[in-house]
Amino acid sequence: MKPEIVVWLVRDSCRIADNPALNRAAKIASERSAFLVPLACLEPRRWADQQFGVPRTGVHWARFRSESLQSLREALMGLGSHLWVSAEEPVYALNRAHESVNIVTVVCDHPLATEERLETARIEAEGYSVVSLGVDELFRFRSEQFPFELDEFPATFSKFRKVAEKKPGLVPDAPSKVPGLPPCIDQPWPDPVEWTETFDYALSPQTEVPTPGGESQAQAHWRTYLDAEALSHYKQTRNAFYGPMQSSHLSAWLAHGCISARQIWSDTLAYEAQVGANESTYWLRFELLWREYFRWYSRASDWTLFRRSGPNDKELPGDHNMTRFESWKTGHTDCDIVDAAMRELHQTGWMSNRARQLVASHLIYELNLDWRLGASYFESQLVDFDVASNWGNWAYIAGVGPDPRGGRIFNLNDQADRYDPDQSYRRRWLS
Repeated sequence: MKPEIVVWLVRDSCRIADNPALNRAAKIASERSAFLVPLACLEPRRWADQQFGVPRTGVHWARFRSESLQSLREALMGLGSHLWVSAEEPVYALNRAHESVNIVTVVCDHPLATEERLETARIEAEGYSVVSLGVDELFRFRSEQFPFELDEFPATFSKFRKVAEKKPGLVPDAPSKVPGLPPCIDQPWPDPVEWTETFDYALSPQTEVPTPGGESQAQAHWRTYLDAEALSHYKQTRNAFYGPMQSSHLSAWLAHGCISARQIWSDTLAYEAQVGANESTYWLRFELLWREYFRWYSRASDWTLFRRSGPNDKELPGDHNMTRFESWKTGHTDCDIVDAAMRELHQTGWMSNRARQLVASHLIYELNLDWRLGASYFESQLVDFDVASNWGNWAYIAGVGPDPRGGRIFNLNDQADRYDPDQSYRRRWLS
C-alpha cells in the first residue's frame, strides 16, 4: 500500500513563520496521519523561457531564490521535515511522485497571476484535491473584510486605500505561529542541476545592502533596521538612490516570501507603541498597502495586465527598436541618471524605487519604446521581482494601468538634481 502524503507546494512563500499554507498542510496531514511533503518546483517557464528576447529569470533572482530554498530546507530539517526540489513543472513532479505515493491533498498559496492560475487548474484537472490560501496578502478577500467582489475591484489605489484605511475592523490577521510538523519522506529524485548550479552565482560585491536569500536573513535584516530606529525617518529617506538605512530594503525578502507583510505590519505597530508613531512609521504601512493593491489588481486584471494596451485598453505609441532598447539596458543613453541606475541594476539586481520610476519614464516617453520591453527586462534583472508589483508599476507609469492621471512623465534633470545633488550616485556607477 502506497504511503499517503499531503503536499505543501512552495511558490513564492519560502518561509516557515506566518505561513497559512504550511499550517493548513500540517493540519490536514496530522488529521489524516499522512506524511507532509514540502515541494518546490523550478518551473521551466520561469527558469528557461524568454519574452521579447529577454530571459525570464536572471542570475540575481535565481541566486536569491536558490539561497531561500536552501534556507527553507535547513529550517524544515531542523523541525524534523525536509524539502523536495524538482526541475519540473508542478503537475509533472506530482505525477512522478504519485507513482510511489498517494497524494491526498495539494496545499498552495492562492495563485497570483495568470500563469499560476493556469498551473493550479492543470493540477486540479489531473484529479488532485487542491486547497489554495492567501499566504502573502495582508487581508482576506472574499470575506467580511472587503465590501466588494473581485470583478468590482477599485480601478485606482486611492479608492482601495479609502476602504483599507477607513472600514471599521479591517486589519490584517495576526501572524500565525509555526506549527508542529508531521514527518516527511525521502525525496524520490536527486536535487536538480538547475538548482545546485545557481549556488555558484555570487552576490555582487558592488551591492550596497547585501541581500542573501532566506528567512533567517530576512528576520535579521528587519531586526537590525528596527533596532537602528531607521523606521522613524523612512518617509524622508526612502527615495534616496543609495544608503544602507535610507529605505527598508525588504523588497527581495518580501518578493520571495522569506518574511510576511503581516509580520512587518504587526512589528511596525509594536515599534510605534515602543518608540513612537510618526508619518514615517505610517508610510511603511502605506507602502504595504500599495503592494497589497497591486496583488489584487493583478488578479482582477488577469491577462490584460500583460497586453500592450493594459487593463485600461489604451492605445499607446512605442516600438521595439532593439538599438534604443539595448542602449537603455546597458546604461548607454544620453541621460546620466538613467545610465547610472541601469548599470547598478545590471551589476546588483537592485535600484531604488525612485530610480525605477525614472528609467521607466525614460524608456516609455523619451525612447518611445513599448513599456513591456522594460517590464520584461526588470523581470529578468531584479532580485526582488514579483509579477504584480513589477507589471502593475510599469502599467501605472505607462498610463495603461491604475493611474488616474494617465501615466507619469518625470523631468529627469530635476529629479537628478533633487535626489543626487552632489552627483555621488552618478559618479559611483558611471566612473
